[in-house]
Amino acid sequence: MPQPRLTQQYTRLRQAMPEPSVQTSLQTLADTLHCTRRHMRNLLQQMQTHGWIDWQATPGRGGRSRLTFLRSVDSLQRERAEHLLTQGRIDQAVDLIDDRDALSALLLSRLGQRWEQGRQVLTVPYYRQLPDLQPGQPLRRTERHLASQIFNGLLRHNEEKGEIEADLAHHWRQVSPTEWHFHLRPAVRWHDGTLLTVEQVVASLQRLRRWPLYRHWRGVRALSPRSLAIDLAEPDAWLPWLVADANAMIVRESLSSLPIGTGPYRVLANDRYQLRLQAFDDYFGYRAQLDEVDILIVPDLAGDALHERRSSCELQVLVQSGTDNLAPDEMVSEQGCHFLLFDARSSRMRSPALRQWLSRELAPQNLIADLSPAVRRYWTPATSLLPQWFHTPPPAAVGTQEHGLTLRLAYHADQPDYPLVVDAMARRLAERGVLLECHCISYADWDQGLGDFDLWQGSINFSGNPDYAVSAWLLGTPLVRHCLDSSSALPVTQWHAAWRSGEMTAQQLAAEVVRQGWLLPLFHHWFRLQGSQRMQGVRLNSLGWFDFKSAWLES
Repeated sequence: MPQPRLTQQYTRLRQAMPEPSVQTSLQTLADTLHCTRRHMRNLLQQMQTHGWIDWQATPGRGGRSRLTFLRSVDSLQRERAEHLLTQGRIDQAVDLIDDRDALSALLLSRLGQRWEQGRQVLTVPYYRQLPDLQPGQPLRRTERHLASQIFNGLLRHNEEKGEIEADLAHHWRQVSPTEWHFHLRPAVRWHDGTLLTVEQVVASLQRLRRWPLYRHWRGVRALSPRSLAIDLAEPDAWLPWLVADANAMIVRESLSSLPIGTGPYRVLANDRYQLRLQAFDDYFGYRAQLDEVDILIVPDLAGDALHERRSSCELQVLVQSGTDNLAPDEMVSEQGCHFLLFDARSSRMRSPALRQWLSRELAPQNLIADLSPAVRRYWTPATSLLPQWFHTPPPAAVGTQEHGLTLRLAYHADQPDYPLVVDAMARRLAERGVLLECHCISYADWDQGLGDFDLWQGSINFSGNPDYAVSAWLLGTPLVRHCLDSSSALPVTQWHAAWRSGEMTAQQLAAEVVRQGWLLPLFHHWFRLQGSQRMQGVRLNSLGWFDFKSAWLES
């Protein structure tokens, strides 16, 4: 690939000589580029070698020669941009091309799975940046999936089998009702090549004790260089699931700006244009079959050409081949829903009559008709947190609410579906004399329930055993606990103890929250995967993604 400097010099010549073929002299060209005749002769030779020009020199110092330009500046820039994309330097490629349509075409050409210098590389588009991948921070659906590719826990959940299985710990057992022992695999390495130590595992697990689901942990201690114990203040049959939770994945303090884990993929780059994951050759499990996964961040880069092919529920995994056949689309109903949460910290929301009226007016059947067909084709009205459950909110009292009421609703940023839903809510309530002020806040603030709001709109996707996942979300998410536990709206602390002891199930918890009018389920999503018949090992999971390390390209 020619050096960027040579491209810049060619561009300067084209700007000075707009005609495709000109009569000129070596001295004139040297003066244009402010260089010596000897250097100019070398530049012309390089440009001719690359096929950019045809240089017909005339002997003699004053002779007129003919210079014919064979390439446009735009084509050279596109070629350079393609080379930069191959190297993963997307930011430089974007800076190089001003034409939005040309940039769209270039990015679209990178999507799918391909062979690149003997390596299998998968490139998929995504609509937002992914800056927070570290377990222990508020993780959204996609971040939870990516964390599972980068990090490991002591244990992990096998979604296909519905079981907890070994991960960093190869064995574990309950020694007493309040003591569990875990035995670590030997020679596990971090992505920077250093060995994982039991002290690092203990320190990582200790940080969990500040969260509601883990506050009954008395402590974590090392038993030997390869064993540790978790001591509880009270028995908990759900402890293996707590240890396998995404929040409990093992992390360590690092000066690196990129997350460092022990999982099958390590992070090569993560910026506003891309997330690059590379298979970790020293992974203690089976080495990933995809050598690299590149996630292109394309909210503003690719224009309509890309977004016409995508919805928030679609994932395309194609192979770069003109004769490639598409496999039948895979559709999976999400285990979760869009919801509207009523905040007990608001004095208005402590009125059962108002919650009942809002639940009736904002029922999913009333909202979905106001959404565009492109959006609602993947949505179905929800009757509970999970599609297989049926829990109805309390019936609204006869009569209408007084006019002039103003309510404040919060939803988090970087979710294209949310403005459509809250706008539909606002229009419907406005017709009934109620003003709904809708505020877009950061996901971190939304997850923590920060702000003075009456209502919270959001969505949740559950993975793993619903009896654990649903309960953990209702009892452990800061936003939900703030909304339900404030002013003793619901006996959340007692419910937590009852669930831990096995006296209360997740379905009973969800039923109580819905029936008492504190949470209104809105919609269930259908996830859609469009793939290639040459793509193997691709299976949609409950988070709308697939296990990268199991996918591969059939030659």
